This record gives sequence, C-alpha cells and structure tokens, in this order.
Amino acid sequence: MPTLRPFRVSQEGRRADPVAGSRRDVFILEFLDRDRVIRTSRFAAVALGAAALSSIPARAQDTLQVLTLEQAVQMSLDADPRIVAAESGISTARAGLQQARGAYLPTLNVSSTYGNSSNERLDPNSGNRVSESYTANTQLGYELYSGGRRGAERRSARAQVDAAEAGLRSERYTAVLTTTAAFYAAAAAEEVLSAARQREQRAQQQLSFAQTRLDVGTATRSDVLRAELEVGNARVAVIDAEAAVRTSRLELGRRVGMGTAVRPAPTPLPSEAPALPSPERLAALALERSPEVLSAEADLRASQAATRASRAAYLPSLRATAGYDWFAFEFPPSERSWSVRLTASLPVFNGFQREATVTRARAAQRTAEATARDAAVLARTEAATAAEEVRAAGARAAITTRAVELARQDLEVQQERYQLGATTILELQASQVTLADAEVAAVRDRQALATALAQLEAVLGVPLSEIQ
Repeated sequence: MPTLRPFRVSQEGRRADPVAGSRRDVFILEFLDRDRVIRTSRFAAVALGAAALSSIPARAQDTLQVLTLEQAVQMSLDADPRIVAAESGISTARAGLQQARGAYLPTLNVSSTYGNSSNERLDPNSGNRVSESYTANTQLGYELYSGGRRGAERRSARAQVDAAEAGLRSERYTAVLTTTAAFYAAAAAEEVLSAARQREQRAQQQLSFAQTRLDVGTATRSDVLRAELEVGNARVAVIDAEAAVRTSRLELGRRVGMGTAVRPAPTPLPSEAPALPSPERLAALALERSPEVLSAEADLRASQAATRASRAAYLPSLRATAGYDWFAFEFPPSERSWSVRLTASLPVFNGFQREATVTRARAAQRTAEATARDAAVLARTEAATAAEEVRAAGARAAITTRAVELARQDLEVQQERYQLGATTILELQASQVTLADAEVAAVRDRQALATALAQLEAVLGVPLSEIQ
C-alpha cells in the first residue's frame, strides 16, 4: 500500500476548456515535506482528447437541416396526410352545400335527336317517303314546393361544412401538438446529451486527479478503479444520449415530411409556467373554442337537419315544367310545339322506405346528441387536467432547476474536500451522479412543461398568448 504524504492544494488560475466551452479552475499540489510541485497536466490531455472526439459528430451535424419550431409546425401542416384528408373533406362538404343550394334554382334541359331507318315513312307535308327525322327539345322545370325537404337538406349541408372545417381545425391542432412535442423532445435530447458529456468530462478529470494522487502517494489504487468505473458509466450515458438524439431527430424529420434527420434550432425550454386564466375561464374557452366540441355540435346540427329532411318524404311536392319542341323529316326542323305542366305528387306507400329512412336519421341524431354532450364534458375535463399538468410541470421544473444548483454546489464542496483528503472518492462520485441525475431531471421537467403548454392550447383551440 502506498505511503500517504502530507500535501496541500492551491488554485493556480483558470484555463479555457475546449470540451465545456468555458474556463475551468487549475489546481496544483504542494507537498509539505519537499519543495516539489506537480501540476495536473493530465487534465489538459484528457480535455483535448475529448474535444477531438466531440468535433467529429459536430462536423456531421453541420449537414443536417436546422428548423425553428415555427418552420417545423408549418411543414408538418403541409405534409400531414390527415390534414390533407380533412381539407378534401371540406371540398366535398362544400360541393354538397352547393348542390343543396342549387335545388332552389330551375332546371333546364336541351336535347336533340337524329334518326334514320330502313323503313321509309310518308311525310304528310311533302307527300314523299322519307327515312330520316330530326327533333329538338328544350324543357324548363322548377319545384314549387318540396315539403321542407330542400331547406332541411341545405341546413344539413351547411352543418356538414361546419363539421368538416371544425375537423380540419382539430387535425391542425393535433398536428401542431405532435410536432411541438417532437421538436421539444429533440431539443431536450440535445440538452441531455450535453449534460452526459459534461458528466463524462467530470469523470475524466476525476480519473486524472485520482491517478495523479496515486502517483504521488496520496491515494490508493481503489480510488483510480472507482474513477475508471465512473468514466465507463458516464460513457454509457453519452452513448445512450447520442442514440436518443439521433432517434428524436429522425422522428422530427418524419413529422415535417422529410425522410432524413432534422435538427431543432436552439430553443430554450420553458423553466416556469405562465399565469393561466381561472378554471371557469378555461372551461368557457373549452366549450367555446375547442375543435372537438365545435365538430360534435356541427355533426349534431347536420343530423337534426337530416331528420327533418327524412320527414319531408311524407309531404306532397309540386313541380312546374314547360317545354318547346321542334320536329321534321328534313333539316332544319320546321314543326314546332310547346307544353306547360303542373305536377303534384303525394307518395302513399313506397315499401316502408320512408319509415326506414326516418328511423336511421333519428338513430344518427341520438348518437350525435350523446357525442356532443360527451365532447362538452370531455373538453371541460381536459382543459382542467391540462391546466393542472401545466402548473405541476412548472412546479417540478422550478424544483429540479434549483436541485441542479444545489447539486453543483455540493459537488464543488466534495471536490475541494477530496482534493484536501477530507473525504472519500465514494462521496465524491455520489455527488457527481446526483448532479448528473439532477441535470437530466431538469431537462425532462422543462420538456414536460413545454409539452403541457402545447397540450392545453390544443384542448382550448386557441394559443395562450391570445387569451385575455
């Protein structure tokens, strides 16, 4: 076992650290039994080696496309297939509304016929036998009364357009939420990787110092072995963090419609929750602006109008038509005639088709009513839940941020005590692990806060910045 000689530690100054991107303290050991100074030059060698290794992935990252949150959200809105489908649904619903409005307009039909036959006929005008004939017809019609069917169909079509637009809004907020969560996940992964690399750097410095102390006889081989173990654990954490960064970047790339990894632009994660409206205000906003509530209410209006339209089949209808005809065996046709008709129709029995239609419409209306009630209750619940999650995440972020400061101060104390020989390496490593865990926990809690804010906006259907 090596002999421990008395020594003291003093600070020489500060040097630039190429790994951490900051300046770090440089210490020297002075032995009390001889005039000899051993500088911890091994620290610099370890730092330069780590910087060389870290520069390789940094150069590879330069080729990745960097997107801000606003750019990522806009690209996801353009690429999301559900949004494209929702936009197509709006086009279809508007076409149905246009058709329902067209039912109030008259119909106009123009037709002509040319005929030729092997059987000749006698033309009474000319007295000749002919085989050809020419006809032309123009017919104008208008439905005077439909039993309320046209009005019900128009209201149903209008409600379907509203439902399609609300569905698009819901899909857009869902896409914004998922893209925002993916963006913050990628940003958090990079912060976790930075924390893991700092842990590895601290472990390397600890190993270098432990080896130096062993060389001069102020530490044991066990200190070096435990320091090497911490270096290995820190390296594993870096490997895991690098894998998480690659995965999160690929997921962000998929969200924005790209087949490659995408880097998030440097964006600070929120560290505290903003002031939120009162629970009553949040509930009112959820009922008023929630995409799910608006969509369910529009579906209910459409089903109610469809029920009224189905009942119109029991009422009579009245239609007026007028026509003008041309006919002759020679072109152009010279025989002309006109006609005017007024047709009333009252269906008496059609094999229970009306009854089946009304029953299906009523069943769909009951389902829509239940869905609308549930959507209103769910919106209020989700708004309250999301608000509580924002408050809880803000509190957790504040606590873990403070925990990082405390853990860093504790590590500084333990480092000084270990350098003075007043503590063991086990206590020093425990402080190092505590700081690493606190740094990761702080990042995760700030990520959770950012996601919770996006979730609340998706539930309310309005950005928090627009809420008065």
